[in-house]
Amino acid sequence: MISDKARRTRESIIVAAREVIRRDGFDALTMDRAAKEAGLSKGACMYHFKNKRELYAALIADYAYHLEEEQRRHEALFKGRPDETLVPGLVEWFKSFEKDSRAWADVGVALLSQFVHDEELMAPVYEWYERLFHRIDALPDEERVPAFVAVMALEGFFYTRKFGVNPKRSTLNEAAWSYITSELVKAKVERK
Repeated sequence: MISDKARRTRESIIVAAREVIRRDGFDALTMDRAAKEAGLSKGACMYHFKNKRELYAALIADYAYHLEEEQRRHEALFKGRPDETLVPGLVEWFKSFEKDSRAWADVGVALLSQFVHDEELMAPVYEWYERLFHRIDALPDEERVPAFVAVMALEGFFYTRKFGVNPKRSTLNEAAWSYITSELVKAKVERK
């Protein structure tokens, strides 16, 4: 069992590594840079992460955890069953994402593009998407396709934002988000 101190040290290394990626790009991340950013020796860093691959795995797991927490947090803004709050929650997440500092987006893009072909490292992200798609598969037949199309449209919004190519026309974005929730999935949930 890992001690609280070891857990905090591991977390500080992960946060430091994320900051190196965010600020200087993926290629700038080394064990030395992560350790220095965390205020630790390289040996302390390597005690917790034996090599860069272990650090990468921890970063990807951390990113997948962030996805799960953000999804949960934004769905919790609405009253209703989980199948009713899924798309409105994702729309609200995207709206908040538009206002975000891009820190998670920059790290997510760097990690996903670097390891897209590494199934082992990408497993936590794949699992997050599997849970998302499982929720859609569990919907009644008449709701399944509209919800899937809505989620895929939102994914398009997320990724164009992450890659910095999304349209800057906020009125068009707002109209699209409204269409997704009110017309496409006919969401009738209320905010808490």
